[in-house]
Amino acid sequence: MSLGQKIGRLRQERGLTLQEVSDGSGLTPSFLSRLERDKVNISVANLRKLAMFFSVQMTYFFEGEENHQAGQVVRPDERVKLSLEDAPVQVFSLLPANGDLESRLLEAQPGSGQQGFSGKGSQMVYLLRGHLRFQLGDEEYELNEGDTLFYKDDLAHNWLNVGEQSAILLTVSTVNGRDDR
Repeated sequence: MSLGQKIGRLRQERGLTLQEVSDGSGLTPSFLSRLERDKVNISVANLRKLAMFFSVQMTYFFEGEENHQAGQVVRPDERVKLSLEDAPVQVFSLLPANGDLESRLLEAQPGSGQQGFSGKGSQMVYLLRGHLRFQLGDEEYELNEGDTLFYKDDLAHNWLNVGEQSAILLTVSTVNGRDDR
């Protein structure tokens, strides 16, 4: 099934009109219609808007049809890249979409970071390499290699690579009832 077909099927399963998806995502009804018919391509930023609107992970749009195996291996070369090629923070999804957990591998260049969105789940950040300054509401945490930070992500949060080398982070979060990161 194509990307456009998956978007159209998701919209129809939820009983939504093109106008309702447009109102919620900020994309025009005509663009959405052409997208569902595979007449146009979509940018990562606009796909993220749709994922947030539908409350699914971005990887939802790239997964295959139902997999009836007991387990599923995601090889390094099969990871879905969730960032632009030249972004200072590279983000890769580590798990198949639509589970109860979301896990990402991030590589952040020195001086780069990310803003977090408020949600309704729990988040764990494990720093594999580097040095981060992590802001969670009014609190600030310094994370070094091997440190783990766990929090409820109902507060605005952001982090910055304050080290001199690339930082490598592993994140694991619950996905029920929260926005895509």
